[in-house]
Amino acid sequence: MPIALITGSARNLGLAFVRHYADRGWRVFATCRDARNADALKAMAAASHGRITVHDMDISDATAVRRLASDLAGQSIDLLVNNAGFAGNGRMGVPFGNTDYGDWLKVFQVNTIGPMMVSEAFAAHVAASDRKIIFTISSRIGPKPTYGVVAYRAAKSALNQVVKQLAIGLAPRGVIAVAAHPGWVQNDKTVGQAALTPDQSVAMLAKIIERLTPADSGKFFDPDGSELPLITQQTAPKPYAMTHERR
Repeated sequence: MPIALITGSARNLGLAFVRHYADRGWRVFATCRDARNADALKAMAAASHGRITVHDMDISDATAVRRLASDLAGQSIDLLVNNAGFAGNGRMGVPFGNTDYGDWLKVFQVNTIGPMMVSEAFAAHVAASDRKIIFTISSRIGPKPTYGVVAYRAAKSALNQVVKQLAIGLAPRGVIAVAAHPGWVQNDKTVGQAALTPDQSVAMLAKIIERLTPADSGKFFDPDGSELPLITQQTAPKPYAMTHERR
């Protein structure tokens, strides 16, 4: 039985990931920041005949991440989905000159540092599995040249670099690390506006996951499977580059 660990599982896209893989016979470790208030997830787990277990893990809390990784020591994980995210309190409406840098720190902690911590903590679990996939939800909003959601854009752009580094660093262990844009997905605030329901988005993303190979590691996908630029590829040697960049 293949096994998945999914972060941010309490609602929306994360909950749809849990439902998708449990319905297909996977064992799912569903993590969320506060399992006590994850009523929909707990109900799904209760009806899953043991396929879904719910675990507290705030991905911005290094101690919580390490604790769950230790609790699951020796357990292989075929698919790690870095789904948990935070758009920021200001969202689109913060005008230039009124930036809340405390909010920035939280946005980066959840969207950039958190996925890196989770990936490092569970790398051995993923490497021990048959499928060896780390699938990270990013966003194509990062490189778009429009103003708004500045912290979120910056954090997701940085996350893309994190995914590239994971792909390079985990290649010797056979792990495939990719990023994906989920599309404009309905959530608590965009129902009736966004193009995709969470289940529709996950169905598209699962098709990408199903056909991943080691050659895909380090790539960034749109939900239809087309490839997006993950980071700027500047590989030509330059005489003024740092020594390691000329190789």
